[in-house]
Amino acid sequence: MSKIISVVPNISEGLDQQFISALVEKLKGVKDLLVLDVSCDSVRNRTVFSFTGPQEAIFAGGLILYRETLKQVDMRKHKGQYPRLGAVDVFPFVPLKDATIEETVAMAVEFAQKVAAEFNLPVYLFSEAARFPMRRYIENIREGEYEGLEQKLKDPRWKPDFGPDTFNPASGATIIGARHPLLSFTAFLDTGDITVARGLSEIIKHANGGLSHVNAYAGMDSENNLAEITVTNSNYRAMPMYRVLEMLRSEARRYGATVRKVEMIGLIPENVFIESALYYMGIQEFSFDKILERKIQTHLDETKQSN
Repeated sequence: MSKIISVVPNISEGLDQQFISALVEKLKGVKDLLVLDVSCDSVRNRTVFSFTGPQEAIFAGGLILYRETLKQVDMRKHKGQYPRLGAVDVFPFVPLKDATIEETVAMAVEFAQKVAAEFNLPVYLFSEAARFPMRRYIENIREGEYEGLEQKLKDPRWKPDFGPDTFNPASGATIIGARHPLLSFTAFLDTGDITVARGLSEIIKHANGGLSHVNAYAGMDSENNLAEITVTNSNYRAMPMYRVLEMLRSEARRYGATVRKVEMIGLIPENVFIESALYYMGIQEFSFDKILERKIQTHLDETKQSN
């Protein structure tokens, strides 16, 4: 598989481990589909999947995910600390090795049409696949969340790109599109004051004049009763993770708080950690060919080609 395109669907279920495990097994049963990661979040009642393969395999796995989730999740009963619009909240296509964003847009549009037709779902296209400027940013589509969807569907400006413009209270709507690789992490604070997390989220998010490509959501870690911030970065190359984290730490001091720990969400490019290590260790003029494993792999690749 020379070209690699992955999908990162998010479903509104993070509590029922039996259901999630059964769904993963069904995905693993799809020919040529490779399940890369499954990240469950009980606080947000949300699970993030990541899988890849040929287009036929991705579509087959995606339709299974929609079919099983729509049977399992009733949005009328869903509670979670993260913005969401439906049972299968978002299904992004992401170009990785030797794939272009244009290819992922074409796949996203074709898949969106299939989802709308098979499940009679309202489908919104977002990010690079968006057909309207205000739908480019997923925050605009999610505004009002599931609870405001019925009224939103009555607004001609928010007519779905595919599927019906009628409200299904059990399933809500879904968002499908194409985007560049996304970096996500949760920063846990040492305070139980949710207003601190909300204040920090508002400070760092791009929409409020904060850091470019960054969005943030405040929440509570119910197990430890501590505030937390979930950060998403749509361009980690332009806005490195260490820069986002350092701003969080700096601004937290104004509230008398600190960042206790950080947990990554989903799969993370190795460059993110290498760049962070270079920053925190103060390393200058570093070359990536100095990394032992990379040097060995380069040698093995050259040997294989010569044979």
